[in-house]
Amino acid sequence: MKPSTAAFVLVLASVSSLGFINKANAETVLLARGDDAFGQGWLFLDTAGQCRVATPRHVIENADGELLLPDLIDSYGAMHPTQSPIAAENEDLDLAFLTVGGQLAKSGCSRDRVRTTPLQPVIDGLKQAQLDVSTLTERQSISVAIRAVSRDESGGGFIAISSLEPGISFQKGMSGGTVTHNGQPIAMLFEVDSDEGIGVAMRYDLIAAQLQKLNASVEQSNLSLALVNDLVLIKGRVTEQGSGISGFLSGKTHLRVAPAPDRVVFLLDLGKRAVIEGVRIKGEGLVNGEHLIVETEQEDGRFLPGVRCMLSNDVHCGMAARRASRLKITLTGSADEILTLDALEVIEGGA
Repeated sequence: MKPSTAAFVLVLASVSSLGFINKANAETVLLARGDDAFGQGWLFLDTAGQCRVATPRHVIENADGELLLPDLIDSYGAMHPTQSPIAAENEDLDLAFLTVGGQLAKSGCSRDRVRTTPLQPVIDGLKQAQLDVSTLTERQSISVAIRAVSRDESGGGFIAISSLEPGISFQKGMSGGTVTHNGQPIAMLFEVDSDEGIGVAMRYDLIAAQLQKLNASVEQSNLSLALVNDLVLIKGRVTEQGSGISGFLSGKTHLRVAPAPDRVVFLLDLGKRAVIEGVRIKGEGLVNGEHLIVETEQEDGRFLPGVRCMLSNDVHCGMAARRASRLKITLTGSADEILTLDALEVIEGGA
């Protein structure tokens, strides 16, 4: 993880984007731990069709060796929770995986599948490729040259690359970027020598083989609560490492956010059409905010105002019963206020 120089602010490009989460192409995504710290990973489907992210282990590992739950930022700027961080069984490999659920997974996640099909024939004939990396403001595709390929008993799992573009050098924050050729993922960058201008990347057939071993030996954590999969932050700022939506929804941490510039906005998918009678939020510092606004989605995708309540540290915002499957929840306030959420509950009524 590397601190960004810009304020960590998430804003969707247009109001129309609020109504849905698009199916993503295979892509490099940002992984945010909060407090302006981020890394990168590759979004893909595993062989079972489950939405995953591959990333260097050091991107999601703290100083004590514990794997954290970063939040995933997609190409539209929306923040999604991740689940079940797990490192490769081979401890010598700087490799870990995350599971992604919610609307991103439901809408298709990615068209890419990472497979164990040997990549050596492709790499042997490859002189040039692209390195796909992400920043808070743009996605970049950098032309790179293949400088060396490792050779070992398994055929060689690593390649060395350098930039072919004048003025563009490899930086530490690029770890997790993916080397592609004709849209196919070839290798994931995990180590950078900025002085020499060389990056070392791990081949995706090796990555797929490691994931296959994990799938055979480890059962996924049962984190299938409705809110775990279906809460997305589309506007706001996470203020502290380890206190993003992934840790909050897994029950491990509080959620600490600040308005950007004057509000925090969540999309909450209930996974069913239900009668909604309000929302309850408990936490700390909420009394320093202004309002809680609850809106319900219509069948045409538009959101209708439901109720506006004054914020408090335990606000129960009731409303006239209304059927909906998705809610937009807004907390308003000043950008310099930190709002800590301990619990967020949807109050459902009868049929």
